[in-house]
Amino acid sequence: MNTVQRHDNSFDYIWALIRSAYYFVLLPCAMIVAAITLIIGLGSSFRYSLFATDYFLLSLLWMTILIPLGYRWFNINSRRKKLNEIVSMLSSSERFSPKKESLNAGSGKYLGIDTIHGNILYIHMVKKGVVNVIGLTMHDWTNREQEGSTLRLYTRNTDLPVLSINGHPNLVNEMFDMLGAMSERSYSESFPQEPWPEYVGRQSRFVEFEHNVVVPQVV
Repeated sequence: MNTVQRHDNSFDYIWALIRSAYYFVLLPCAMIVAAITLIIGLGSSFRYSLFATDYFLLSLLWMTILIPLGYRWFNINSRRKKLNEIVSMLSSSERFSPKKESLNAGSGKYLGIDTIHGNILYIHMVKKGVVNVIGLTMHDWTNREQEGSTLRLYTRNTDLPVLSINGHPNLVNEMFDMLGAMSERSYSESFPQEPWPEYVGRQSRFVEFEHNVVVPQVV
């Protein structure tokens, strides 16, 4: 298993603070001001002429709104595409064919459950260049927990003792119940020579190569 820096450094914390300030303070204020300017402009039937500085300020205002939102939309779609590609690389009718899946592109997470083979796949795009790709059998997790729209899976992995994902409450509830039903069944490893977690660890080398990322679980 590779050793990588999983935790945020000082720059990551500062960047997270800037993003929070933008989305919770600056963006709402900018949208309110933008809405007011539209109402005034449309209500006046454009009877009032604007100066060059007014056009500049209005352009700056809308750029403050549209550019970051467009960038976020692009990032979310890029993460969704990458998550789907990684899942496709690890899926097969013999190993992993998920019946229930939850993909949260906003947080860069995926959780898939295969009820036939008793295998679970968890992917988390921790930060740029680092992706956790974890395969679990029914013997690799100890407990599960649902809290609203959040599902937590407690594992025997000391590096990642808790896996979590957010999704629609109905889907999360279905996955929670499915895991409970699966825990009452007896699953046998389809490929004893290379169990599912080891297979995922080996195949993650191709994930690293294909997406130019580091997967700490690579073996």
